[in-house]
Amino acid sequence: MRRTALPVVVLRLLTGALATAAVLLGSGAHTASAHDRLAETTPADGGTVGTPPAQVILQFSRPPLPLGAQVLVSGPGGTQVSAGAAELRGTSVVQPLLDGLPAGSYTVGWRVTSADGHPLSGTAGFIVDGAGTPATGPVAGDAGAPTRAAADAGPAAPDAGGRPAPVAWTAVGALLLGAAVTVGRQLRRRP
Repeated sequence: MRRTALPVVVLRLLTGALATAAVLLGSGAHTASAHDRLAETTPADGGTVGTPPAQVILQFSRPPLPLGAQVLVSGPGGTQVSAGAAELRGTSVVQPLLDGLPAGSYTVGWRVTSADGHPLSGTAGFIVDGAGTPATGPVAGDAGAPTRAAADAGPAAPDAGGRPAPVAWTAVGALLLGAAVTVGRQLRRRP
């Protein structure tokens, strides 16, 4: 049996390991680099409610950071109807509204800092069919909350922090361990 020189074996192993790692990490790059996103709104974006809500709830894929979270809700004629500051509750941002809102179209403009530090912003809207006493509405996180997924909602990434997926790191580690074992065996066989 002909022996291959150690540097050639090491070079082949490292080239194979790096090529495999590049393929594994490259194939997961699209899902692993996804950022936090708005998942649902209450009232539903584009929906119609019969009575004015007491609050607007924005549900995110991960808890936003408490850095400058703002939710501005404007009603018919551009009148501001937000009552006080927005509250962070887990993965939700809750904005209380004024009492006795009139029927009409409402726009929700929001800005938060995602869990990974990136700024997120957007708009949503809903229509109130009737005026009167505001509904108490669901509490953020209620299982029975009437919500609809936002237009940009998609499947959540396994790791939305922009890091490669754990499966890819496990595969790379296994390849490197295999390369180290092979090199160790080659060194023991050398005369």
